[in-house]
Amino acid sequence: MQVPTTPARAARPAGLAPARFGHWLFVAGLALAALLPRTLGLADFYTIDEAYHWPDRVRRFTAALLTHEWIRTDQTGHPGVTTMWLGSLGRWLSLNLGIPDRGRIGNGAAYLAMLRLPLGVVNGLAVLAGYLLLRRLVRPWVAALAALLWATSPFIVAHSRLLHLDALLTSFTTLSVLCMLVAVVGRPRGGEEEHQRSVSRRSPARAAYLASALCGGLALLTKAPSLLLLPSVGLLLFALSPRPGLWQRLRWSIGWYLPWLAIAVAVVFAGWPAMWASPRAAVADVINEIVSNGGQPTENGNFFMGRAVPVPGLLFYPATVLWRTTPPTLLGLLALLGFGLYRLAARRRALAPTPDAARERRVLLALLGFVLLFSLAMDIEPKQFDRYLLPIWPSLEIMAAAGLVRAASLLGRFIGQAGARLAGGAALALLAALQIGQLWWFHPYYIGYYNPLLGGGAVAQRVMLVGWGEGMEDVGAWLRSRPDLGRGPVLSWMPFTLEPFVPAEIPVHNLEPGADGNYAVLYSRSVQRKESAEAEAYVRQFAPLLTVEKHGITYATVHQLPRPFERPVGAVFGEGIRLRGVSQAFSGGTLTITPSWGIEASQPGSAYTFVHVLAPDGRRVGQLDIPLDQGLFASWQNGQQFDGPIPIGLPSDLPAGEYRVVIGVYRLGEPARLALSGVPALPEAVDGPDAVLASTFTRP
Repeated sequence: MQVPTTPARAARPAGLAPARFGHWLFVAGLALAALLPRTLGLADFYTIDEAYHWPDRVRRFTAALLTHEWIRTDQTGHPGVTTMWLGSLGRWLSLNLGIPDRGRIGNGAAYLAMLRLPLGVVNGLAVLAGYLLLRRLVRPWVAALAALLWATSPFIVAHSRLLHLDALLTSFTTLSVLCMLVAVVGRPRGGEEEHQRSVSRRSPARAAYLASALCGGLALLTKAPSLLLLPSVGLLLFALSPRPGLWQRLRWSIGWYLPWLAIAVAVVFAGWPAMWASPRAAVADVINEIVSNGGQPTENGNFFMGRAVPVPGLLFYPATVLWRTTPPTLLGLLALLGFGLYRLAARRRALAPTPDAARERRVLLALLGFVLLFSLAMDIEPKQFDRYLLPIWPSLEIMAAAGLVRAASLLGRFIGQAGARLAGGAALALLAALQIGQLWWFHPYYIGYYNPLLGGGAVAQRVMLVGWGEGMEDVGAWLRSRPDLGRGPVLSWMPFTLEPFVPAEIPVHNLEPGADGNYAVLYSRSVQRKESAEAEAYVRQFAPLLTVEKHGITYATVHQLPRPFERPVGAVFGEGIRLRGVSQAFSGGTLTITPSWGIEASQPGSAYTFVHVLAPDGRRVGQLDIPLDQGLFASWQNGQQFDGPIPIGLPSDLPAGEYRVVIGVYRLGEPARLALSGVPALPEAVDGPDAVLASTFTRP
């Protein structure tokens, strides 16, 4: 009798170990490309929504968790629960690392960076998970290229670094769709026939199915547009059902859709404590957010195709795809479109596809369906911003990767299989270097990236709304360096985005017509939308002292406003030193004259002004010479404004009569006063040449 023996383990193919090493080496590189841009240099600027909403929501959400006041975890109808959970983790890390929550005003963005960090990590890990899922759905080259484009897309990276909603919504929605695709059509590990039998008889691959439902629930906890995932998954199941016939397809898809939906809803209940206390109120807040916020045009209007508009319209999101994609992504999408049109034209002559090719085609069609459904829904909404389209971006990157690989495969026919693999690896490495170099160049202003094929940011700012708070940190740094910053409030649109970067004792007020202030900041998106044309027109009378420009986009200009005065003068001394007017006040035996100076041409500083008080008989009874800018600046810039009280002691025995206050300007070391223009000068016999009568007062 022959004794049965254990079969010998099959020999490992010679090329398998290097292939696995290359795979994990790529995974390691992908991890760095995905995580580093999303987690480094987070203490940059406050976006509008971060400045006005999210840190406060995280603070209140954390307090509600600690006190078990579950209903107070309903902070917004978005509902933003995942953002607040991760922000709370960042808050815990921040406090334990000695970075306290001192509030927004005057404290920079170090604390905000810690709140952002967990979101950056989660969004980076989503790229890695997406890559591993894609290896079950598409060819390895397509999966690798898609993951690279996803990891290095400036549009995705920009939002993945923020304490906000859209990137998390993108990550969870995309992973939910990819997991469901793996569950239904993913590459089998036990052969095609076994996979088809398992899908037909029982659940799709259980782990992927459960992961899809989990990610779907997390998406629902993030932002209301995730509701579009519900019909998307249902349609995906119906379209990819292995059962023949309409009714059988419907039964199969419903049978697996309802448990998926139940699990997703259970995740919502488990993850949102407000649902434990008052589910009706929490759901009502979500509905109210959809209707009252998303269902209405943005309060301050929008900007598209060079003009301020309430709603950009149907062309806005197609334009967003053109402007926000990178050249490889845009070219890949165009290539895929070309291959698709060619296949339709040559359909009768096409050979039967391999199982892998058929699977990839079904995956791409499913992603295309999701892209079209989501885009159409966003187009219908009257409130439109480019970031609202972010959830389709990984799907676009996957489709673009498929287009690029198919284009490369055509070229590979001319150089052979070995040459094609070598060229493909070199092309992937080159593309990775270009994409990563692009991120390095734009760091940390990824949000300012626009497709260079269309002219980049310089052209984009004439087409669509730009600026979401970036650049205000540069404005704040410049203001902190100004020795006359304390002369009055700073006026700015979106003041909360500037407050963290100026000293806490300096008030920052909203820029409105008639508001009094020292420096005024005009910001790009407010200028584009013409939020206050009257205030803007007034500020623009005075030349900007600072222009914040990054990657071709002019984000902000800083102007200085004239000092108030009671008595107009309108004199100009020398090359553009304008005396707008003066104010005067008495305190005991002291007359205080406060001039309002404006510099209308850049020039050296250190000019002096003299103020003479002339008695009725022409005698000089009081005088003071003082640096025009009080000695604060070595040089003067067109647009600067000065004042400064000039106290002049007067004799106590002044006779009654009308007294004249005379002003002139000179520079030390120069023999003559600066020439006066704009108004008539006093006769030289009164007080010398180039002097102007600034005011008078009567002594009873």
